[in-house]
Amino acid sequence: MISQHLNPFRKSNRYAYSLFDEKNSHEITIEDELSMLQPIPKYVWEDDYNEQLKLELKYYNIDIQILSDSEWLHLLKTGQYDSNKSLLLSIFTTRSLTVKQVFDFITMQCQMTCLFGNLKNEVKEKNYECINKDVNRTFKSSNFFQQGEVLQRLQDILVAYSNLDSEVSYGQGMNFIVAALIYLDFNNDEAIFEILRTIIMDKDWRQVYINGTPGLFMVMAKFNFKFKKRMPQLYQHFLRFGIEDLSMCVSAFYLTLCMQHAPIQFSLVILAMFFIEGYDIITKMILSMLKYFENYLLKLNDFQKIIEFIKRGLINNFYREMQKCRKQQRLVQVLLDIGLIKRKGKQQKQKTKKGFMNQLIDKPLAIGNDVYSYFFR
Repeated sequence: MISQHLNPFRKSNRYAYSLFDEKNSHEITIEDELSMLQPIPKYVWEDDYNEQLKLELKYYNIDIQILSDSEWLHLLKTGQYDSNKSLLLSIFTTRSLTVKQVFDFITMQCQMTCLFGNLKNEVKEKNYECINKDVNRTFKSSNFFQQGEVLQRLQDILVAYSNLDSEVSYGQGMNFIVAALIYLDFNNDEAIFEILRTIIMDKDWRQVYINGTPGLFMVMAKFNFKFKKRMPQLYQHFLRFGIEDLSMCVSAFYLTLCMQHAPIQFSLVILAMFFIEGYDIITKMILSMLKYFENYLLKLNDFQKIIEFIKRGLINNFYREMQKCRKQQRLVQVLLDIGLIKRKGKQQKQKTKKGFMNQLIDKPLAIGNDVYSYFFR
């Protein structure tokens, strides 16, 4: 277990309220953006949960296997892994990987184009006003983002992508994705540029950022439909306060891929999951978080408090609660309760593509595109 002084997300007397333990009535906290950018612990998670997780999965008859420490190292080295094991659950729960290794896991799925150097210096006849404006208001409460060198790096990457893609150019939200990756401070701006390029171009995310944001309207329509169907009581509760559409507080999760209001190491995990599963994972994660905090949200009787908690407190508190559940050895139970995993009898058959392992051997950088898993289905 990491000691308290190494864990910037653990503050005395400010634990998140547990909905599964009514005796614990600690107030749920809503953090400002500065709290998201604290010194990063060595590991993505606080405690070693690998063996205990296997026992819990077996106890609940969950037919999911996770990667071991040695299998993670093999995957990072070769791009190959046992396709019978769930990458999603593995990345969600692993303590085997450092933050740097999670970053490497993401970059190894990007095709390096070597375009960044020229694109960042190529000034075209276009207006970069939106980029300049957003650069100066990105994580503005952080001293790190008050440094001229850091702001220049952020601007260079956004300008480079704008020069590459004339149709999308720049869309709000891209700045937080890039800024969060810069904050990891691996001094690899070319890799960050390629991650952004892969997200937008290779992961079919362009429609979210082009003029009119048709892709955002599409994903939000699906989200609102699923929310209404899955949590009708909470939906009716929101209606009483005039909240018929959650776009006002959820759309930023899609535009920033949850990298604006989430603990930095958890947002990196969510980004890795996005590379594995696509945008569906954002929808599934946010719905499950709302499900987890449904009882708490039903007690809120103020429009502004509801909106503020979902926008700024939802992901942060969910991260803390998952940490507590791990320590209490009930993570699988909670994942079942909120629908992130299903028992063996309810799981769909795992889908695989013909010649999948051969594709991994031939294209080790493309593993994220061909992964199918029981987890979150």
